[in-house]
Amino acid sequence: MKEIKITPLTVQQYAEISDDIYDEVERVEHAGILAAKCSQHPEYGDIILISSNQGDCLMVHF
Repeated sequence: MKEIKITPLTVQQYAEISDDIYDEVERVEHAGILAAKCSQHPEYGDIILISSNQGDCLMVHF
């Protein structure tokens, strides 16, 4: 099993990382939360980006 890290992001960081995603697998929106799964990010490995309509953003990376 891989180690999982959760990193809080600013909106700016979220936007920068999200612009780097070229191999996005899926995007899910539910109850004001948006999650975008990426199979591979060049710097962070496998990631999932999560944001809410309140401006809170997280990156889950393995």
